[in-house]
Amino acid sequence: MDRKAVQFAIKPLNQSNTVQVLPLIQTLKSDITTDQWMDYVHSFTGRDSRECGIITVKNTAGYYMGVLCYKVVEDVTHQVVMDVTNYVTADILGRNDISETLLEWLESQAVERECQAIHLTIDIRNTIIPENGYTKSIPNQLINKGYVCDAVRLCKKINQNSITQH
Repeated sequence: MDRKAVQFAIKPLNQSNTVQVLPLIQTLKSDITTDQWMDYVHSFTGRDSRECGIITVKNTAGYYMGVLCYKVVEDVTHQVVMDVTNYVTADILGRNDISETLLEWLESQAVERECQAIHLTIDIRNTIIPENGYTKSIPNQLINKGYVCDAVRLCKKINQNSITQH
């Protein structure tokens, strides 16, 4: 089967289909309730789509296969960034078509919105904060206060003429 034969539709989340996306979100946050998800989705309603949105990926059979939430925000290092959370793809059997499709959309939209970078937060579960030169003395203080590392933020710097790694 040709990998490119599979087609996906990338569209903003339709309010009437909000609950259908919940199982994807629950792969990251298993304890999130329908009401919590609906409240979160409603926080995006009525806002400028340049500023924020929830994007979905559906396959030709109509199943939701991916979702991401984004906000265009100011950042001290990169000025304007596309801040992405709740990034979930249902890539199966070692294929990454959905993730590739969603990342291509994300990068083109960041350029269109004149962002200097993409900040992609990936959820992880209850791991200890990794130590490096900067954080070596910080983790014990934070851990003692009840902090856990529940996400990692990745950054991709955007060159308006082409997309480059940061």
